[in-house]
Amino acid sequence: MDYYFHPSPRPSSLELLSDEQLLNIYELAVEAKASPDFIEIIETVLTGRNMGDFDRSED
Repeated sequence: MDYYFHPSPRPSSLELLSDEQLLNIYELAVEAKASPDFIEIIETVLTGRNMGDFDRSED
């Protein structure tokens, strides 16, 4: 099944985190090889905050 993350009109738990907290979670998720879908959701939130472009093509 294909799922796509649709931001809700209310902020998600990830959106309520500070930039530093979100970056820490992102780094831990990548290091732990978490679900690609979860990592993509974090990247979407970070990109929405204009915190960079994420390219994991080297993985």
